[in-house]
Amino acid sequence: MKNRRRFAGTRYPDDPPALFPESIFSMNENTKIPISPLGVVLFPSTLLQLYIFEERYKEMVERCVMTESEFGILFFNEKDSQLCSVGCSARVTQILKRYENGEMDILVEGSRRFHVLELIQRKSYFEAQVEYFEDDESEEVPDDLLGNVLKSYQDVIKLQTKGVGAIKGIFDPVHFSFIIASTIDLDLPGKQTLLEITSTTERMRKLDTALSDTRSRLRELRAFERHAGSNGHGRHKDK
Repeated sequence: MKNRRRFAGTRYPDDPPALFPESIFSMNENTKIPISPLGVVLFPSTLLQLYIFEERYKEMVERCVMTESEFGILFFNEKDSQLCSVGCSARVTQILKRYENGEMDILVEGSRRFHVLELIQRKSYFEAQVEYFEDDESEEVPDDLLGNVLKSYQDVIKLQTKGVGAIKGIFDPVHFSFIIASTIDLDLPGKQTLLEITSTTERMRKLDTALSDTRSRLRELRAFERHAGSNGHGRHKDK
């Protein structure tokens, strides 16, 4: 991956209760995991490269690596100064580089979505009691919708790569929807909405609309490039 995401926890609010609506707090016994607020939305089964430079997150990552455990990533919307209460757990799959000062580049893979029930700060980094959730397994995605999304996604890939590359076969609908959601041209709040949806069909419908819009924009861009590329003024040069 070309771009590195930074753990920049010092810019986030220090008072955990102020970040969430009171209604999400609970004293139920649930899984406790380390938490990192980031300006990114991570989806299950997708990869993300992170640059770890703060001492507290160095400690957190080292602990997760040693214990082969996960940490949670929550989208922090800087524009609204809001920390979302739904995120995705991440497992470190590879330490790409260690620097002399202890900083590191790591590769993580999204694992499971979760709701935050209680946010805790007893260590240098946040922890949270979380409850994991999945899509509704009883629901079946309509074949025509799945086919439309697949075709639109293939079209977008071809337009983005100018005809190079395509999808072979078809993924499990849930997995497939997360792959598309992680790569499609959507703003971060839009991606967060897709992460929180528990209906695969609803997520696919939103992706179908977004892909259609992206395909239309790319086609217009390619048409403009072909037209303007003839001589830079939209007309062919006279021979």
